[in-house]
Amino acid sequence: MPENSFDMSGKTAIIIGATQGMGAQIAEDIAASGGQVIITSRSQAASDAKAEELNAKYAKGKSIAVGKAGDLSIKSDLQAIVNTAISEFGQITTLVISPTIRPFFGPSIETTDEEIDEQFLYIFKSRFWISAMCIPHMHKAGGGSVVYIGSGSAFESTTERSVYSCARAAEVQMMKNFAAEFGRDNIRFNIISPALIKSSGAEALFKDPAVLERFESRLPMKRHGLVAEISQSAMFLASDLSSFTTGCVVPVDGGRNLHCSSNDLTSSFTPDKDNRHRNPAAAKA
Repeated sequence: MPENSFDMSGKTAIIIGATQGMGAQIAEDIAASGGQVIITSRSQAASDAKAEELNAKYAKGKSIAVGKAGDLSIKSDLQAIVNTAISEFGQITTLVISPTIRPFFGPSIETTDEEIDEQFLYIFKSRFWISAMCIPHMHKAGGGSVVYIGSGSAFESTTERSVYSCARAAEVQMMKNFAAEFGRDNIRFNIISPALIKSSGAEALFKDPAVLERFESRLPMKRHGLVAEISQSAMFLASDLSSFTTGCVVPVDGGRNLHCSSNDLTSSFTPDKDNRHRNPAAAKA
């Protein structure tokens, strides 16, 4: 990201899932843009290491990053993260939630109750919890921005990951409801909808060229995305550059949301094979 593209001075961000992939890049960019960050992951050692790295690069002798371990699925851990932000920096203005969970692949009627509960816990319930915890602090700060890293699955009907797409759709509606309810308090909610991104969470796909080509070929741009491209959009939504933007789904997906189909039928309807191109009367017949 070009230096000083976004100004996060005076802002304090909680980044859930900040030690790898998209979350790590977003944390880096916020720190580089003058913001303070709470670095979270399941590992205290990894969270501390990332915080130390950001302090060494951007703090200029101060502390702008603090590590705090927590499990996204445990409500008390999320409250402890919020408490740490307040005790360390005195405010919360920004919340970015990046982690996801592997979808359950299989027929809907074979989905267990445990799978249903787990999918909705990680994708919907946990985001609801920490958003609700941060909202009062954002109100005290005069406003804030919440950014969810979502999934294009929210907008797709599927024959193999039904519960996951339902949970993602619920996440989108939750974002819209929060945006409607707390817009009057200058608290904004938006969601980024990515396609295939080259990050730690998708390593397996990038190890198989055939699988990677199949994913990329379905996108109009015919390539995968980069974590920097997700972070740039997250920075826009987190910063004051998007001060009048709320309740939006921002597709950063190479055109996945277009649901375009290939022109497989074109060769069957060329002028030499279909005289309707030259005979309007035949086209009306």
